[in-house]
Amino acid sequence: MLGPLFIYPLFVASCIAGVFRPFYGLLGFYAFVFLEPEWNWRWSIPRDWNFQKYIGACLLAGVLLHGFRGNRFSGWLGWAVVALLSFLALAWVSASQTIDARFTAFYMDIITKVIIIAVVTIRIVDTREKALALLWVIVVGQGYNALRINEQYFQDGYSLYSYMRSWGNKGDNNLYSIFTIPAMGGAFGLALHSTKLWHKGLAGFIAVLQLHQMMLMESRGGMLGGLLMAALAIWLMPKTSFNIRAVIAGLIVGSVLAGPPVIEEFMSSFKKEGERDSSAESRYELWSAGFRITADYPLLGVGPYAGQMLVPRYSENYRDLSNKGLHNLIFEISTGCGVPALLCYLAFLLIPWWNVFWTYRRDRAELDPATSACLLAVAVGIPGYLFSSMFSSGALLESSYVLVACGSAALHLWQQQERAPIDVEAEQQGDEGRWEHSEAT
Repeated sequence: MLGPLFIYPLFVASCIAGVFRPFYGLLGFYAFVFLEPEWNWRWSIPRDWNFQKYIGACLLAGVLLHGFRGNRFSGWLGWAVVALLSFLALAWVSASQTIDARFTAFYMDIITKVIIIAVVTIRIVDTREKALALLWVIVVGQGYNALRINEQYFQDGYSLYSYMRSWGNKGDNNLYSIFTIPAMGGAFGLALHSTKLWHKGLAGFIAVLQLHQMMLMESRGGMLGGLLMAALAIWLMPKTSFNIRAVIAGLIVGSVLAGPPVIEEFMSSFKKEGERDSSAESRYELWSAGFRITADYPLLGVGPYAGQMLVPRYSENYRDLSNKGLHNLIFEISTGCGVPALLCYLAFLLIPWWNVFWTYRRDRAELDPATSACLLAVAVGIPGYLFSSMFSSGALLESSYVLVACGSAALHLWQQQERAPIDVEAEQQGDEGRWEHSEAT
């Protein structure tokens, strides 16, 4: 019953808001991306009902009708946007000479939509309150899924979604774990920087659910990325007594929840050659194939998402297959779109991350809570995403793009605010100089 009572009215409201109040349409769009109502309420909502497509169309129409107003694409933010659009342009050029039109068409259909909405997000999230609201939508939307995954585990005594079936439409246990990492970064940021106690408690509770979800999914990449992210969050966070107690409590809960299968799966990543299981061993062989394909087709690759067609030629163990996924973000992009496209993609992630990281480290005491939460989310979430994507590619997942967009907008707004008094003072000094000159003449 929740579908007809909640999801459909929210869908209609998001479409209307997209045209008349684009930011609220944007919130609705990402609420549906992270909540995945087609999956959570699949018994009352058709699985093929693509809510995001219609909300996205209304959002783009509204943005154009309102003149695409918002943040200026200048400085480092402008370079990040140029890098992202250059990646998309190079992907389209590569798509024109692909070796497999079917795989490439699938990839380009998704990546084009994701990138266009990401650019719109950077543009129209033009206040700190909007950035904070978007971060909450990301965290709460994914947090509901984490709750359902935990619920199934505690009811049945095992995790159905580790190997037996995928959760939602994002992919297998590895891909959904990668999708979760940026949202978990958002939960860390909100738990450590929210001003209201119940906000801290809600975000902290969601972070615990997400951490346990990572364990239940038994994804090596997800667990390693989550561990890196947690370590960065502990290093960067304000060392208040409340935060320290909260981290200690979280570590205790995490150690209790991590059972033998989780520990065994995690430790298998560090075993010597010959002792690793077939899944771990295959990753190294696939990476070797990806490196050699990239070396042979460095400029434009062989077509977006089409590098997997060449893996059987470059790997003895997969000779009998028609294709084999590379399970690596770097090589999926480099073999498909070329090295220049890979550099543009990484520039989009790392230019904002670098600015966010150093601003948070240097000026944390001067940042307002909303900006601090968004910046910490990016500072820990993007390294976690990149590390976990070494084991399976998350290039087609929206979570990393929207997190970068949210944090970039928040930092850009804070920098604009910091420069404003300097600009006013310079203008006043200029006026005084002109007045003195006129008096002298």
